[in-house]
Amino acid sequence: MLKFISTYILLITSLFVSATCFSQKVPDVDFLFPMDITPSVSGSFAELRSNHFHSGIDLSTNGKQGIPVKSMEKGEISRIKISPVGYGNAIYIKHPNGYTSVYGHLRNFSPKIDSIITQEQYKIKSFAIDYFPQQTINIERGETIGYSGNSGSSGGPHLHYEIRDTYTEEPINPFLFQNIIKDDVRPKILTIRIYPLDENSLINGKNTPLNFPVVFYDGSYHLKNNPKIHASGKVGIAVQMLDYMSGSWKKCGVYKLGMKVDNQDYFNWELNRFSFAESRYINSHIDYAYKKTHGIRFEKCFKDPGNQLSIYHRLQNNGIILMDSLKNISIKASDAAGNAAILDFNLYRGVTSAESTIDNRKLSYQYKHHLIKDGVECTIPKGALYNDAFIDITRDTTSNGNPLFKIGEETTPLHKAIQIKVSVPEKLLPLQNQLCFAKINGNNKSVYAGGNLSGNTLILGTKEFGDYFFATDSIQPYIRALQNIKGKVFTPSSKLRFKITDNFSGINTYNGYLNDQWVLFEYDKKSDLLTCQLQKAKVKKGGNYKLKLIVTDNCGNTQMLESSFMVR
Repeated sequence: MLKFISTYILLITSLFVSATCFSQKVPDVDFLFPMDITPSVSGSFAELRSNHFHSGIDLSTNGKQGIPVKSMEKGEISRIKISPVGYGNAIYIKHPNGYTSVYGHLRNFSPKIDSIITQEQYKIKSFAIDYFPQQTINIERGETIGYSGNSGSSGGPHLHYEIRDTYTEEPINPFLFQNIIKDDVRPKILTIRIYPLDENSLINGKNTPLNFPVVFYDGSYHLKNNPKIHASGKVGIAVQMLDYMSGSWKKCGVYKLGMKVDNQDYFNWELNRFSFAESRYINSHIDYAYKKTHGIRFEKCFKDPGNQLSIYHRLQNNGIILMDSLKNISIKASDAAGNAAILDFNLYRGVTSAESTIDNRKLSYQYKHHLIKDGVECTIPKGALYNDAFIDITRDTTSNGNPLFKIGEETTPLHKAIQIKVSVPEKLLPLQNQLCFAKINGNNKSVYAGGNLSGNTLILGTKEFGDYFFATDSIQPYIRALQNIKGKVFTPSSKLRFKITDNFSGINTYNGYLNDQWVLFEYDKKSDLLTCQLQKAKVKKGGNYKLKLIVTDNCGNTQMLESSFMVR
């Protein structure tokens, strides 16, 4: 919780922090808390997620759904988005104070909002919708706008809420707007990882990164067993860390990190806000390769040359340490409430390695590259790489004899999509839409990657290096009704429920019809659940209805279920 301080101290503090746009500022805004429950945080602002920073706060609802969600201030609805993934059912409210609040994973909207969005879904004949109202929909402070749920890609019932700068659309740390969430738990530093940053650098005599576990005793953090670390050349440091909130066992992200070298500021970041356009730079902010191979995120205290995240400040040499003498390192991890964890240790100057030549095989992160090898064309746009990298293309075969294209290393991150083009063998050309690329993932399983056929060339845009091969999907999706329908009698308040699944390429479209008229079916991808609320389908008592449900996968395979029922 942001501690209460006097007006005088607040004024002095405000004058101090105004010297830098990166310092924590407490906004002079009186927002309501979005739910009338004791808050328990299950996800913090800018927490590290797959390919992005978390843009809000997740509030646990203790496994319950249907808790009223209130507008934090008066305003007008600027956007309503419904999706089977992502935020699920979400509302965006623009407020007169210059901020926009966002509420995601709702179970359902208030009747006022639901009637508007349902009408728009019928207009475009789609459950998924991204609606920007043309008319003004006013919302009062404290008005119930919906009910907490588990829609979209939610991993369990909770409310995701954000506060954004209306003008820039940048998410801002919601902790800075409230004093309800309690936090007196300091972050935890778990491990540090030290890197030799070129071919001539060494850590304890080796040109490979080394991990050093961290322990807590005597009121501070220490390297376990106090090892003596020798380093030479250019080195970098990364930290594995996490944070908790008071009364919650959920792991959260750290708000602020600072590294000093010989008591001088060397590398700092602070997560007050970020831009969605730069969120994918998280793959450069962390040790991406280690996350891929070990499932653990280390946050780097040095900056790749292609990393354009705006959170960094007070940088010396981009955090890269030149080991020309003994270096004292001090790392401080803090949360938004001011709780801090500090680790101090020394790096001793080690022996230097023999000079090696620069590896000219590496591709520069500053340029576009077009590679052609073994029948594969690969275009890497400028800005796709965060650092110079060795990217090779090799051709192999799968276990069943099909060609396998190894394009770069899966452990090399990409910021922009690369394009892959491969000529299709003549025997596969008749398959047309059923032909696609598959990728071998980290678990050595084949997953759908996509691709479009142009003439005799299959073209794929992807943000992942790795192993790709030709695959086909000729199997229709599967539809299973979860209750007896044919000839049954339902009431207008009944709900029809179906499971829809696909064996490989995934569900692309789903459309339902009653008496050949399109009706709204709602899709929850994570549970493969497709539902139709008959009330929203506008059925009438005494009616006989012919049901048709059509589901298509990403390779064009279609399945249809037909049935009939009555409404009484």
